[in-house]
This record gives sequence, structure tokens and C-alpha cells, in this order.
Amino acid sequence: MGTFLKYVFYLALIVVIYLVGKGIYDGQINEQTTVGEVTEQVENGAADMAEKTKDAVVDKLNDYQKAPKKEITVGE
Repeated sequence: MGTFLKYVFYLALIVVIYLVGKGIYDGQINEQTTVGEVTEQVENGAADMAEKTKDAVVDKLNDYQKAPKKEITVGE
């Protein structure tokens, strides 16, 4: 269980670093930006990423369900 939590923490840390870096690159985060604003931007960015990921998974699942099923024959 400890290893799983460690990987979840690392994943969250990578997402936060990515979102802060993206905000700096896009010019949304500068010297005048407060910590509260950065936190809000990271929160909104994480929510957007989660929503896009959910939509992509649902789209792929729907595509898979619509695809014709293939017969699997084992050893003839």
C-alpha cells in the first residue's frame, strides 16, 4: 500500500509541476501572481485535465463497443 501511495504522490507532484510550468510559459503566472491565484489555476487545470481524460476514455470505450467483435480460435 505504501508503494501505491508513493506513486500517487509522485503523479500528483508531476501534474502540479506541469501546470505551474504551463502557467509560467503561457504568461498567466508572473511576479505579480499570488499563491492563491496559482493554487486556483492549478486546481482548475487539474480539473480540466481530469475532464479531458474522462472524455477520451469514454470515447475510446464507445469506439471499442461499436467495433465488430472478432472470433478468437485457439489451436486448430
